[in-house]
Amino acid sequence: MEKTLEELKKQREKYRHQSFVIMLEVGVIIAIPAAVAFFLGKYLDQQNPGEKTYTLILLLIAFIISWVLIILKYIRFDKKVKRTDDLIKELKDKDKKEQNESNPNSSRKT
Repeated sequence: MEKTLEELKKQREKYRHQSFVIMLEVGVIIAIPAAVAFFLGKYLDQQNPGEKTYTLILLLIAFIISWVLIILKYIRFDKKVKRTDDLIKELKDKDKKEQNESNPNSSRKT
């Protein structure tokens, strides 16, 4: 089923709202692994008094994992938005073409 221009514009607005939700998700994606890494690292550092590197190593791993998840989330969201924008452009181009075909004199300069 072909979507109308209005439906596509509403869908684009929906994506704008989802982008705000994604920002909140990004905060969670960063906070949870960092908190787990911090507390687990502190625990492991206390269990091994001679070594104090577990917290740092786990925080670095959590940082890398968080960024990979953020990048993947961005790529998926960006594909959806681009598809919608492409459909909007196609519909606008189609409408312009139909208008030119139905009224060929209006597009000519005299």
